[in-house]
Amino acid sequence: MPGLGLTAILVAGARAAESARPDRLFDDPFARAFVDAATAASPAIAEAVAQGAPSEAVNQARRDAVAIRTRFCDDYLIAATRAGCRQVVLLAAGLDARAFRLQWPEGVRLWELDMPAVFAFKERVLTERAATSRCERSVVPVDLREPWPQALSNAGFNPEQSTAWLIEGLLMYLDEVERNLLLNRVGRLSGAGSRLALDHRSGFLSPPPVTDTGDVSGERAAARFAALAAAAASNPSLSTPEAWLGGHGWRARIEEPAAIFARYGRPVPALLQPARPDSTHGWMATAEREVARSQE
Repeated sequence: MPGLGLTAILVAGARAAESARPDRLFDDPFARAFVDAATAASPAIAEAVAQGAPSEAVNQARRDAVAIRTRFCDDYLIAATRAGCRQVVLLAAGLDARAFRLQWPEGVRLWELDMPAVFAFKERVLTERAATSRCERSVVPVDLREPWPQALSNAGFNPEQSTAWLIEGLLMYLDEVERNLLLNRVGRLSGAGSRLALDHRSGFLSPPPVTDTGDVSGERAAARFAALAAAAASNPSLSTPEAWLGGHGWRARIEEPAAIFARYGRPVPALLQPARPDSTHGWMATAEREVARSQE
């Protein structure tokens, strides 16, 4: 699993660690299975997972950030579906197991979109575990840089119905042009009553390791991460997220990570303290569709 596939493994590792805590914020029984299967299949991934970040403080901050983000998004999805959204779309789903672990209202249909290689791995592990989805689930193997809305429609998605969209842990990997294109496409598919949750950060606590065979040294990926971080401060998506989302037709509630940590009773890790000069700025948001679906 090259490139961002490794990031999915690292996120699964953080979810597995949270699930093992006695005071866990959620229980993901599939996270450890994904990590074990990936590390058994790839020495490069096993080494990257074992090595972790340069310091334990970074590793802990990553685990805490993933735990809080996961619970935030869990709560959003359950609230959105209880409010009437019967379609759920997870963009860049990675190794998300919510279809299998959340208690969904009756009639929910869920679509996962990600790269074909991600699903080739993911579906094998789920089959080996005899996993049973708690809602109607469809996977859409597609590159989100391509025109994915058609692939989603071909899988039975109805843009006239209200939808709960989740864009988790993705925006930081995109440039501003790509973020705007993504939101434009989501908007064109969002019927009345649709909802959205997403998060964004100005950079990485430590650049994620890369095992892409076309970028063995990781230099190309590192250069892109550096460029994204350098441009972050001037991007409306990060500096004025409420206005940015409003411009795309969403009425948003923006929350600072520290407030979300407090809500779930967890201390903010030292590396994520907003007062620190080296802290990465970020936000999380939930939003409701404010304008009619665009046909542009």
